[in-house]
Amino acid sequence: MHPPDYLSSEQISFLMHFYLKLYNLPGGMEPNGQLRRCLAHLIREYPDSMSSPMAFLRMCMDEHKRLSRAEPYEGDLEADFLRSLGEIQRSAREMPIHVEIDFGR
Repeated sequence: MHPPDYLSSEQISFLMHFYLKLYNLPGGMEPNGQLRRCLAHLIREYPDSMSSPMAFLRMCMDEHKRLSRAEPYEGDLEADFLRSLGEIQRSAREMPIHVEIDFGR
C-alpha cells in the first residue's frame, strides 16, 4: 500500500477493521485462502481500489487462474468478498477510530 498524503479518521477506521478481518481468514495455500489473497490484493492499491473493488477481485481471480492454483474455494468467492467488505464497512461505522494521519508533514 502506498499511503496518500492524508488519511481521514474514516479511512483509518476502515483499515483497522480491514486488517483485523484479513488476518482472521485462512491464508496461504489453505482451503478457502483465496478470499484472503483477494482482499490483500485490494488493499495494495488502497484507497484507489475502493472506487472499483470488483475490478480488483476480477484481477485477483484472473491471476489465480493464470497461476493454475488448484486449491478449492468452498462457496461463492464474489459473494464472500462483497460480504467481507460490507462487514468491514459496518464495523468501521459502528466502532470508529478517531485518528487522522498526514504523511505529508
